[in-house]
Order: sequence, then structure tokens, then C-alpha cells
Amino acid sequence: MKTLFNASYLLASFLVLLSCEQNSPSTNTQEPPTAVSDELLYSFVFVGCNRIDWKDTLHKGTNASTANLPELKRTFNEVSQLEPRPDFFFFLGDLVLGLNADTTILKSQLNNWVNQYQDSSFSDIPNSDIQMVAVPGNHEMLYYDQNVNGELPFKPALNIWQQYMSTFAPNLTLNRVGGADSLENLQTYSFSHLNTHFIMMNTDTYNSDSLLGQVPANWIKQDIESARADTNIHHIFLMGHKPAWVDEPRGKPGKTIDTAQVTILWNAMEENQVEAMLSAHSHQYYREQPNDLSYQIIAGNAGSPYVKHLDPSHQFFGYTHVSVFQSGKIILKSMGREIPGTEYLESIPDSVKTVVKDSIDISWGTTTPAWSSGRTQK
Repeated sequence: MKTLFNASYLLASFLVLLSCEQNSPSTNTQEPPTAVSDELLYSFVFVGCNRIDWKDTLHKGTNASTANLPELKRTFNEVSQLEPRPDFFFFLGDLVLGLNADTTILKSQLNNWVNQYQDSSFSDIPNSDIQMVAVPGNHEMLYYDQNVNGELPFKPALNIWQQYMSTFAPNLTLNRVGGADSLENLQTYSFSHLNTHFIMMNTDTYNSDSLLGQVPANWIKQDIESARADTNIHHIFLMGHKPAWVDEPRGKPGKTIDTAQVTILWNAMEENQVEAMLSAHSHQYYREQPNDLSYQIIAGNAGSPYVKHLDPSHQFFGYTHVSVFQSGKIILKSMGREIPGTEYLESIPDSVKTVVKDSIDISWGTTTPAWSSGRTQK
């Protein structure tokens, strides 16, 4: 009887299971249910270096702003058309040619840059609701001294920048550098947006010792630590004109942030899970992860002339778009286009497309090889 009962029970169970499978919307012929899609929290764009070269001040591709107008117009319009629109456009220095001890020249160039930005007939950016945040580069903060054949800190520059560019700061509560580490630096500050903390650096502060690449490293370290201690902050980015490292010859000083200060910054970044340092100055796009922890991304490709000794595959014009998702994933996309022909200031035909050059998840904990375009170096 026990054997008959077990056989009957097994048969009945099989029939019940078969009936359930036939009536269920999820049969083994269908894909398993997918997880809820990862929603975009917000995004931002960053790039630097759009100023022209000295010899091109009378070229039709520029005006009194000394900006590369064809590339600036193309980038402004493309960013304005992104959907959903980015919350911020971070312009990381070298907006104008500057680098002159004549204060009237820097004033004129910055004033004309602002007028160009505000001109809605030039681009859609002033009506896009994207907040422009600009920090100065060496061409706005330094001057060229023929006696030493090099660049030196320029004391009036900060006040001139504040006079013309103060509106291009976040419309948020700012933590400004102060105390002994300030280096007279009103353009180093931090702020938080949603779940992200941003630290903006002036990498060419004025100082009496004529040192280049000076930043308030100890203040930045403390600010990073405070942000990491805030449970509402999930991501941290450090931004400024000059990078920590660059693959350019070191014949002249000022290619990077001061080496001793880089050590302080990078240790603080890695100890506090800072996703990346975002920078410009070198006229190229390049991404690396020095210790497989924090990333350094150089996006000095807004339109300043190409540099002969750099890898040609790293030189294209465009911008970098960073998307922050609800899950914590951060997708970086470098958007680039080749210069038309051999003239960097020529108008851009429609046939020159802006395409994805690099796409990578840079959220903390990801590890990836340094970026390579796959093109053979000439």
C-alpha cells in the first residue's frame, strides 16, 4: 500500500506542476525577469583648453575672445542638445590666450569670452539651463616673462578673473579655502550636488616664491576627508586645469601640479575613495589609473592646437560626458572629432562627426587598462 500511495502521490504532484507551468506567464521558454533598469541620477560635462595660439590672433576662426570659435560653437551646441541635459559644464581653464603682463589684454579677452558665451545667436548654451562652472588655467593666471623665457605667477590675475568670471561658479553653498593654506586662492573651493562632492582647484595660484603648479593641498586633503565622512556623499571628484602626471617632456616647469603636493593629493584620494582627478592643460584626451584605484582623466581637447610630440591618436577635439547612476555606476564617455584637414581653426563641415572615443565605468572599485584609441602612432 505504501508503494502504491507513493506512486499516486508522485503522479498527482507531477500533474499539478504541469498545470501550473501551462497557466504561468513565466515558462521555461521565456527569458527570466530582468532587474529594474538603472536610472540616471544626473550628468556633467568637462573639458579645457580652447584658447588659440599666439600666431592666430587675426585668424577668421577667432575674435577678441581668443577662443577657437568653430570648436567652441560645435561643443556648446552638442552639449546643449544632450538629453537629458547635463547639470554642469565644467570648463577647466585656458579659455583665452592671456599669459600677458598687460592687464588690459586679459580683461578684454575675458570680457569678450563672456559676451560670446551669452550670445544666443552663437550657440544654444546660454538658454540650455546647464550651469557653466569655469576655473582658470595658466593662460588666465600667469604671464610670460621673456627674461626667464618662461611663465610666472601674475598677482593681478585673480582679481581680474573674479571681476569677469565670478558668475561662472556654482549657484550652491561653497566651501572656500582659507587660512595659512589659502595661497590667496579664491578659485579653489568645493560644493556638493545630490550625492556627489566636487572640489575645484586653481592650479596656478599666486605666490611670492614664483613657484608653479601650487595648490592648497592640505586644505584639499581635509575637504576630501570631510566629504568621505558624510554618509550622504557617495562620489568625490577633484578638478583643476593642471593634471597630476602627464606624458609630456619635463624640460620646463609647470606641466603638472607641484610634485610634493601631488603626493598629498593622491594619497588622500586613494585613502578616501575619490573616483577621479579631472584635468586639462595637456592638449589631448587621456585616461589612466596609476595604482588601479583613483583615475586621472585629461581632457585638454576643447580646441587648442595639437602638439607635435604627443601621441596623435590622443589628439582630437570634443568633450567628456560623465553620467552618474542610481546604482553608483559612473559612465565616462569621451566624445571626439578630428580636426578638419590640417587647420585647427577652420569651420567644421557636417561630415565631421563627433563620436564616442572612450567609454568606461570609472566608479570606485573598477579597474581597467589605460586608454588607447587603437590607432597606430604616426
